[in-house]
Amino acid sequence: MKKLLLLLVVLGIAGGVYYKFWYADKSIDITSHLEMTKVTKGSFAKVVSSNGTIQPRNKVDVGTQVSGIIEKIYVDYNDEVKKGQLIALLDTYLLEEEVKETKSRLESAEKKLKIARLNYKRNQDLFKDGYIAKTALEEYEVSLSDAESSYNSALASYNKAKRNLGYAKITSPVDGTVIAKEVEVGQTVASNFSTPTLFSIAEDLTKMQIETSISEADIGMIKQGIPVTFTVDAYPADTFDGVIEQVRLNPNTESNVVIYTVIINIENPDKKLLPGMTAFVDIRIAEVKDVLTLPKSTLQFKLPPNLKDHLTELPPEGLKYHEAVVYKLQGNKVAPVVIETGLSNDSLVEVVKGLSLDENVISEYTEKAVRKKGGRRGFM
Repeated sequence: MKKLLLLLVVLGIAGGVYYKFWYADKSIDITSHLEMTKVTKGSFAKVVSSNGTIQPRNKVDVGTQVSGIIEKIYVDYNDEVKKGQLIALLDTYLLEEEVKETKSRLESAEKKLKIARLNYKRNQDLFKDGYIAKTALEEYEVSLSDAESSYNSALASYNKAKRNLGYAKITSPVDGTVIAKEVEVGQTVASNFSTPTLFSIAEDLTKMQIETSISEADIGMIKQGIPVTFTVDAYPADTFDGVIEQVRLNPNTESNVVIYTVIINIENPDKKLLPGMTAFVDIRIAEVKDVLTLPKSTLQFKLPPNLKDHLTELPPEGLKYHEAVVYKLQGNKVAPVVIETGLSNDSLVEVVKGLSLDENVISEYTEKAVRKKGGRRGFM
């Protein structure tokens, strides 16, 4: 028990000595524990970086409206096609038989309609002359109406069958380049509930776009018409240009981050950029030139507790938007300074007001040993 009491006394004395010679002694030279940074003049830009996929601006998926077996294919990957050009043909046997069948029903319905019209006209005259009752005429009127309905139905079926036969010839809806071919000769395609994609045609590979994602923190600065630069892995030494075309308003959430799709138009006159390439995009949203700057880290400097006794005054509270506190040395004292900031990026911040060129501010506190005059040694 005595040993424990003795140990507590020793620790108490040591703590008191440490406080007296370090924390309570405001004459300690604090400058050797602080790294300083000068206010400089320069130019910089704020850039939002992202990546996205290069795609044709207009890509058309060509499908089929009817089911059947692919009989012929007239194009392959990378082929140039013209609007209306035949690119594939389905087997037409069943479709032609359907046309013949519906045509036969149409001809039969047309004959019945003619007979119904003649009967109605003949009995209409008899009714006018008083030879038949009105109820008899009404029966012929109903028969005529039924014959007209049957004819119209047969005509619609015939027209549909002819149209389906025409769908057996699959043509390109646009001028462009075949970038995908999903079928081969002999393959059966079924339209059923959704139209199957047989080919994908890029309308113009000299005009491409990048679809990229921007987080909600940055989307407010992204506007139509802002120029961008980007690179691709295929050409690491080249930098390409583009311009923001659209900010889509339908957001998505990924890992609890709300993101928006941004479309960037790019020109591709030599067709170096291919569909599907990953583009690494830099969007230059703002730029300043010949302004006072500080490293952004100086605004993030937090005063250690053991330097608070060296403050000339407490830092102000309730800062306004675009205000920040930095710290300067005044002799062996630390003085908080409120500055007004402007544009900032990941590394620099513009100093609008509060500091002058070449002024020093505290950027970092280091815990290295110092030796005071008189031989006293301490650690901050």
